[in-house]
Amino acid sequence: MADGVRVETDGLNKFSNQVQNDTAQTLESGYSRASVDLSSGVEFGATSASGGVHAAKERYAQSLKASTDNVVAYMEAARVLAAAAGKVATALDATDGRAAQRASDVRGLMAEAVADSQQRRAEVDGHPTTRHAGGAEAV
Repeated sequence: MADGVRVETDGLNKFSNQVQNDTAQTLESGYSRASVDLSSGVEFGATSASGGVHAAKERYAQSLKASTDNVVAYMEAARVLAAAAGKVATALDATDGRAAQRASDVRGLMAEAVADSQQRRAEVDGHPTTRHAGGAEAV
């Protein structure tokens, strides 16, 4: 009889750790160095009176804001994905342990049932059931 279910979770754990490390060490640090404070707008075209330059400035500011929001959303999604992978690996590992314990419990219950059956048969027949080579039962 098998010793329960065994799911290999090393890959999930490695993935989770790698995504967390990449996000924290690469993306977040690079983002913090590259991020621009857009609260006061952009400097591009600040001294130009041209309507076309002003429109381009607005589109540029919107583009920077959208790019910044996308990077922040990507980092958050990466954190969520990494955490989920770690939780799945932990849950699968716990399930493996419970499955192995249940399989062991079932083996024990089956052994008890066989022993009870042999005891009852011995009481009824007046002699015990024994096993011989090859698994055949003698009665």
